Amino acid sequence: MMRGIHSKLRCWLIAGLVVVCALEVRGSGVLLLPRLRAGQSMKYQITARLQRKTKTDSRVATMLQTPDLYRDLSGEIGVLVKQVRMEKGRPIVSATARWMEPNPSGSADAPKRVVEFKVGADGNLTQEQGLHELDAEERVAWQFWLGRFALGWSLPPEGVKPGEKWKTREEEKTVSPIAGLYWEKETTYVHDDKCPIVAAESCAVFLTEATLKQKSSSKDATPDDYKVRELKTMGSVKGKNETITYISRKTGLLVRATEDAEQEMDVVIMKVDGSNGVHYKLGATSHQEALLVAGDAAGK
Repeated sequence: MMRGIHSKLRCWLIAGLVVVCALEVRGSGVLLLPRLRAGQSMKYQITARLQRKTKTDSRVATMLQTPDLYRDLSGEIGVLVKQVRMEKGRPIVSATARWMEPNPSGSADAPKRVVEFKVGADGNLTQEQGLHELDAEERVAWQFWLGRFALGWSLPPEGVKPGEKWKTREEEKTVSPIAGLYWEKETTYVHDDKCPIVAAESCAVFLTEATLKQKSSSKDATPDDYKVRELKTMGSVKGKNETITYISRKTGLLVRATEDAEQEMDVVIMKVDGSNGVHYKLGATSHQEALLVAGDAAGK
């Protein structure tokens, strides 16, 4: 039972990062929805540095510690658009993403994993298959990329202008031993600037600042899936993310995104009768980047 808890803690601590998307000019504001077509392909270079430190106190002598983590991650995501259809002027996109790792031997046979996904007209992920083939840190990097690739769907439907700010709230969906987590986000359309890689193109630049907050009481923060296993949790969590996103005004494609994130959790997980338990103090930081290296906006 306790080993299952360890696995979920590892996945949660480096997940839950911010969501963003793409654009199009119309009227007085900018609607940056990606202009995609079936058969279109693009490639993104992904880099990440993930760190996690854990301190564990347990009354169970055989309890295994959650290991510390320090990992530099790099890879490429190759995207193939399979289908695009419009619903009330908004695209519904089905696509395939191939995660490709650098091969130390220099061989062309680098490992590849495939994730099938679909983004609905509201920008939400409505289908996802194959994500389990990636390890925990690769899933974090893939979800970071997808959130920024889909930014355009999440922008105000009436369009935005440089200098405008807006706030959103998003429930944290990643499994956690702390119930009632949500993100408060403030996004600013900072300005237009030259696009990375292709300086001749103009990009809209967005800054998103997100704060992780908790609705549950620190004295009883037990999620439902812990209650059914006759476990109780107490504790608190906090986190801050800062994301900068460049989106091409010409194509609506994500061109570059960077994110710095910090999260801390202090939680006690115990049996309902208090017979045994474990106290975790966890801290994690990450820096991630996604860069378009082949595709329309990259001029390839």
